Parts: sequence; C-alpha cells; structure tokens
Amino acid sequence: MKFSVCLFSLLLGCTFAFTVPGTAFSDPMEELMDEYQQDFKAVVPEPYSSVNSDYKLEQIAMGGLYITKSLSILFDQNRVMAARQEEMLRKYDQMIEQNREIIRLLNRIAKQGQPASSQPQGASQ
Repeated sequence: MKFSVCLFSLLLGCTFAFTVPGTAFSDPMEELMDEYQQDFKAVVPEPYSSVNSDYKLEQIAMGGLYITKSLSILFDQNRVMAARQEEMLRKYDQMIEQNREIIRLLNRIAKQGQPASSQPQGASQ
C-alpha cells in the first residue's frame, strides 16, 4: 500500500513540477489528487471493524486506476505543449525567412547606392 501511495505521490509531484502555469483555469491533476484522497480515505473501515478487512487491496487497485488517469492527463497536457512548441517553431522559421529577405533587400540597396567604377580618362579615347 505504501508503495502505491508513494508512486502516486511521486507521479503527482512530477506533474506539478512540469506543468506550465496559466495553461488552464483549473488544474486537472489537483482535482484528481483531491478525488483520489477522498476515495482512498473512504474505503478505510472503522477501527476494530471486521467489515471490509481487505480494504488495503482495494486501495492498491485504486492507486493503479488513478495512476492510469494521471498518465492520461499528462498525455493530454504533453500533446497540447507539443502543439504549442510546433507553432512556435513555425513562427521562428517564418521570422528567419523574413530576416533573410530583409538582408537580401538591404544588400541590393547597398549595391545600388555605390558609385559606378570610374574608367581612366585615357582609356576612353
């Protein structure tokens, strides 16, 4: 049981460390963590009760379920972040091409502004 709780806590900690602030109004991982904690505590029987004595197995199974849900949320967040990175790369490529065009035009203007090479006076006779 401790292993599944530790694994789930580690997964949630990594998720919070890698999420980008401002990506959503509410954090789905935080909501999932709250839901998990409530469900985890709900299966614990009353002290000195013989009812539901295998609750630890249910908690372990619940940990696996919530890890799967967490991975699904991470996958979705990763997909959104990858799409944003692709868009940013596309914009950078566009800026690079625009800068190359500006440099080409400035070189052309600079060449037009240079005085023509003068021929020696004696060569034209």
